[in-house]
Parts: sequence; C-alpha cells; structure tokens
Amino acid sequence: MSYSGYEPAFRLEGYQPASVLIAAEFGDRIAIRETDMNTLAQHHTPDGRQSFFILHDTSAMYGLPGEPQLVALHLTRDVEARTFTFASERLPLYVLAQSWLVQRHCPASAVSRPDDIGTDPADQMTVALERRFGDHSNQFSIVMSYSGEGYPTQETVVLLEAADSAQPHPYRLLLESTDLRTYKHRMREGAFETADAALAWLDDRSTPMPKARTTTSQRPPAAPAGPTTLPGRTR
Repeated sequence: MSYSGYEPAFRLEGYQPASVLIAAEFGDRIAIRETDMNTLAQHHTPDGRQSFFILHDTSAMYGLPGEPQLVALHLTRDVEARTFTFASERLPLYVLAQSWLVQRHCPASAVSRPDDIGTDPADQMTVALERRFGDHSNQFSIVMSYSGEGYPTQETVVLLEAADSAQPHPYRLLLESTDLRTYKHRMREGAFETADAALAWLDDRSTPMPKARTTTSQRPPAAPAGPTTLPGRTR
C-alpha cells in the first residue's frame, strides 16, 4: 500500500476534548498512534465542524496477527465551545471504512480511494462488489476479520452476518487478494447458511466458494457495521 506521505492533520489546534472520557478514549485509540498513521483520504466540512478520515495504521502490522489496519475517524467540533468529540472504527477493507463514514453523512466521493494510493481493482467483479458493499455494508455486521501480510500476495478475510437473518445465506465471506507486484486487488464473495460453514470452507477451499445472490439493494438500511474481531467468533 502506498501513502499520501504525511501524518494526519486533525485540525484540533485550540480545541479541547469535550469530556474526560473523550480525552482518554481519543488518547488511547488515536493520539497514541498518530505518528504511525498515514492519511489515505480526508474530508472537512466548509463550516469546520466535521472532519472525516480514512487512515492506515502501520503499527498494526506489529500488533495482534491479522488486526485490521485501517481506521475510519469522524471528528465533530463545537466551534463555539472550542471542544471536540469523535467516533472511530478499525476496519479491514477500504470499502468498509468508506461506507462507515458515509453512514455518518460524509460524501462518498470525498473519501473514495485516490488514484495514487493503494491498489486498483483487478476486474469488474471486484468493482461491482466494492460498489455494492460501499452502498449496503450497513446491512451486515462483522463477525471476524483477518488482514494477512506477505509478499508477493496478501489476503484479507472478512466474515459478515446479515442484519436480516431471514434472508437466504445470511453469512457472507469476503476474500480480498492483493498482488503487490502489479498493485491490483481482487475481491470475491461467498454465501453460507452458518458462520461455521463459512469458516469450514475457508479452512478447506477444495470446492468453489458458494456464490451469493444479489438481493441486498432491495432491502432497507440496517444498523452500521459492528466492530471487527479476530478469528474465533468472539461476539
């Protein structure tokens, strides 16, 4: 992954955390790793009250194996009181980080993947899946994820559970494989009846991944995607 070449500019000069709790959480989740973060995309509202970021936390590579490396961050400023609050989420895929910010009213185009950052989609199926989950990832919660390291290929695995448990094959497995020689990534989606079935296929892979039927666009929005967890299905 390539970077925009600078640490995040949060534009918090002259602002204080809105509470002691906000101060502690911002310090633990963001400020302590600020020098390890690279800005992939950012958007600031003209009135200065809100900022949206997609950040790559390079320190995650040295933490828990498979930990999500992307951070979606939404800053909200009270320009009269000169205080701020924030919300953030660690997410394993760029499209999920983008969707998380869009759910918080950030324009999608403002945090789309820049042409000079990261990798390009390898095929039209990848483009279509990224567009669909960018629009509808809030209809799923994340059961587990694993962000792999290595060269020349890296694989990110995300297991999702549909908010509407009545829909067919409510568990979706996303596999993103990145070729670091060509700087292209390919995404595929599988559909499963249970989380155990998805994880069993992932361990075996001797058969083609079961295909999903695209019905998401006809369903109403659900709650935002939940926090990521590492393999083991902790809930």
